[in-house]
Amino acid sequence: MIAARKKLKLGRAYLESLVHPIPLWTHLWITNKCNLNCDYCYVVDNHSKDPHLEEVQSWIAHSDYLGTAIVAFMGGEPLLRKDLAEIISSADQRNLMTYLTTNGKLLTPKRLEELAQAGLDILEISVDGYDQAGKSGKTLDGKETLIDWLEDTHRKYGMRFKIHQVLSPKTIAETPNLVELVKNRRIPISFGMVYQADKTVSFSPKEKEKMEQTLRLIMESKRKGLSIINPLRYFQDAWFSLEHPYKMNCDIGRYMVQASTNGKVYVCSKLGEESEVRFLDIDKDYFRNDQHKSKELLERCSHKCLSACAYTTNYFRENPLSFISTFRKG
Repeated sequence: MIAARKKLKLGRAYLESLVHPIPLWTHLWITNKCNLNCDYCYVVDNHSKDPHLEEVQSWIAHSDYLGTAIVAFMGGEPLLRKDLAEIISSADQRNLMTYLTTNGKLLTPKRLEELAQAGLDILEISVDGYDQAGKSGKTLDGKETLIDWLEDTHRKYGMRFKIHQVLSPKTIAETPNLVELVKNRRIPISFGMVYQADKTVSFSPKEKEKMEQTLRLIMESKRKGLSIINPLRYFQDAWFSLEHPYKMNCDIGRYMVQASTNGKVYVCSKLGEESEVRFLDIDKDYFRNDQHKSKELLERCSHKCLSACAYTTNYFRENPLSFISTFRKG
């Protein structure tokens, strides 16, 4: 279970955000290295250097100062870091809700126990297929051993977990299998449309038909009570985007901030653009005065993007009752 002290911090942060913008969510990239090489992924640099533990801890402390309530550790593959438990513990000690995204290939019962004891609240396993999913290495290989480990860790320590699938033409053949899995095992799942940096989300006529079938399946499953984290509107807007340019609301630079492995603020991680501003140099006025120039950014890029995390965080901030309901179910 997520500690009451963290829920209280989140509640206070949300109330403050009603007065002026603060970064409710902070995403910290702690590595660009990965043990996989999925064809749609834009964050793989196995020659880069990871930030030192002390540097990441300074980012966590600064996130706390800025008013953050939830900190997400991103990659690459964060589990490649041997000091990951120390990083999570640093955030836990500051009453920050902790979130980790991983492909799960490096997880073991012992590693899960270390993460849970360090204070990890939510573990997202990025899985594109139950068996095979194109060139994505993020599959369960037809086994449910990892799910068994996750459920055991949840029972012992209360650490929550969910599955996430990227919806691309090469992965959606596995969506029905994953829907069946989470239905049978009663675990939450989220989905995200693949991001294309240079054009709107577009597919061939055959791919478009398959994507429409997939979105229909997901929406029907959600209406029937399957624990799907995304709001229903996400899939409705995704369907719309198959035919039309789509402008999405996004909280980046106002209610969300992202820091890259070199300590600079991401203009937008999906675009892969870093600003010249260092994360440790920004203050609360950065968000209050829109120094990120978020409005200009949205004019330039929002018609290209259906980032699930950006969409969902914005939706939940604007619809807090929906967040509470989804949080309880998840």
